[in-house]
Amino acid sequence: MNYYAKTDIGKVRNKNQDQAAVNANIKDQIIAVVCDGMGGHRSGEIASRVVMDHVLSCFDIIPPFDTPEELKKWLQETIVECDQIVKRMAMQNVEHQGMGTTIVVAIFMDNKLYVSHVGDSRAYILKDGQLTQITKDHTLVNELVDRGAITPESAKHHVQKNVLTQAIGAPTELKPSLIEMDFENSLLMLCSDGLYNCLDNEAIKEILLKNTKVVEKVIELIDQANENGGRDNIGVAIIDNQGGR
Repeated sequence: MNYYAKTDIGKVRNKNQDQAAVNANIKDQIIAVVCDGMGGHRSGEIASRVVMDHVLSCFDIIPPFDTPEELKKWLQETIVECDQIVKRMAMQNVEHQGMGTTIVVAIFMDNKLYVSHVGDSRAYILKDGQLTQITKDHTLVNELVDRGAITPESAKHHVQKNVLTQAIGAPTELKPSLIEMDFENSLLMLCSDGLYNCLDNEAIKEILLKNTKVVEKVIELIDQANENGGRDNIGVAIIDNQGGR
């Protein structure tokens, strides 16, 4: 099992509001997290950092999970706690009003993967040479596609494609996703929109399929996104289970 996470400021932004991390407990249960902060006056940077720290510190102090039900309950409850923390901070400081962050979290346990997300940070699975996005962006254009108002193709270039319908800290009701799947002989990649808006799926898959170390894959993904403009911060986390435990 190999894993690595890294963020980069990109070529345009003057602050890095992305967070990415991977950690493991004593039972080799592995957590990967990517957050993409939003808001001015460093607020996005603070929101993503606070959420990342809360998730990782909670994972560190609790005993290893015994059952999938226990894990899934913790995952959903922790994301809701993050939302409450960010909203409370925004209420206490006028400079932080409107701050928020996306989050995508994955936990590996017993050859299964459990993923939850809010916003448009994504989870992808590479298996048998195929790259599949397993999360669905919480965005206005996706809602329009679901209603049949626009086509999936037009959604890719829609002027409001970055408008979120859910985010930690946002006034809308929080409904974190929950995905459970087998994770044998597979690779997981979590990323912020700074990656997939600069690299299409084929370019991402080409890098992930290379016979290189996980660290090298993460670095090359970020480097290629920067070469293609680096228009936003870039966050990437990878857990590679293609060679088994």
